[in-house]
Amino acid sequence: MKFEFIADLDEYFCEKYANYDQLCVMEGYRMPKMQETREDAFGRKYSYTLPADTMSLSKQEKKAEILAALKEKLTDKNFSFSFRPLRFFARISDAFSKQSFKKIFAEIARQHGMSPAQFIEGLDIEPIVWKKILRGKFYPSKNLIFAIAVYGHFNYRDTKTLLQVCGYDFDFSSARDVVLSYLLSRGVFNSAMVAAALEEYKLLPLMLKTENN
Repeated sequence: MKFEFIADLDEYFCEKYANYDQLCVMEGYRMPKMQETREDAFGRKYSYTLPADTMSLSKQEKKAEILAALKEKLTDKNFSFSFRPLRFFARISDAFSKQSFKKIFAEIARQHGMSPAQFIEGLDIEPIVWKKILRGKFYPSKNLIFAIAVYGHFNYRDTKTLLQVCGYDFDFSSARDVVLSYLLSRGVFNSAMVAAALEEYKLLPLMLKTENN
């Protein structure tokens, strides 16, 4: 059974997906005019380039057909480990920073009625790795941050904050980032719905334990 929200996700994806190099070679895609000419108050003509989102799939007449074909071609290339170690001096600097992951994460978790230690109950990673992340020895990978956000029911803004603290951000040329941004901004945390959204776009499951997927 296909969840009704998938249609809304598709609309969001068409609007937000920004891998224009991939879109423009899809069959049926019509490259829009990217240059316009205007006349100023003195009668002089000048040209300007339209914004990149002019190439958005949402503006295509055959967007449904193009999206269906795109879904068939998508492959998830966003595999990563669950963490990246911090170098010695980076750990020292991080320990004194008010903007470290462990401090920002602890505050966001508290706002959601959870403690950082509780997250290991739902994350599919080794407990020793999680302890080192909480101690500031490791930083989580981008994919692990997404899992943390879904498990903790974090919103888009809080997730973006965590990503930026670790040197990442949402990348809308990535199908995974677009789908996750939809789930977080819409507050879709039901495990079956999350799994359905990822499967719809051929994305690998999040780093969550089986009972949470």
